[in-house]
Amino acid sequence: MTKIANLSLADLDARKASEGAFEFEYLQPDGETSGVFFSVLGGQSKIVQDEANRLINERRRKEAVQAAQAKTSRNTETYTSVENDVEFGQRLAAVRVVGWRGIKETFSPELALALCRSNQDIASQVLERSNDMANFMKPSSSIS
Repeated sequence: MTKIANLSLADLDARKASEGAFEFEYLQPDGETSGVFFSVLGGQSKIVQDEANRLINERRRKEAVQAAQAKTSRNTETYTSVENDVEFGQRLAAVRVVGWRGIKETFSPELALALCRSNQDIASQVLERSNDMANFMKPSSSIS
């Protein structure tokens, strides 16, 4: 059956929908619930996109400086370390976290980054839930 949509552009605005926080419960590595809940922004939110752009631009500037230095020193080795890639992912996970419940410490962006650095499983779940647009885009009743 073909659905006939009568949606507005606003209904399809993933960026705006991503600005509203989605809460999920962290699942422990064994699959058990934890009692810890994270509120996250969607991956298409302006805050997340701005941070991703900032980090990428920062990396590109450093690579350009490295390339220029390599050219003048005749050293052609320039690269981005794996540690830099890991840090990039941790920062992109942390910027999506805007609150939590079930953790004794009061939420702060700095503590969110520390948590994402110390627990890759949490960072992975944050990224997964944040990138799932079904968590942010509500089905429209305008489709029949």
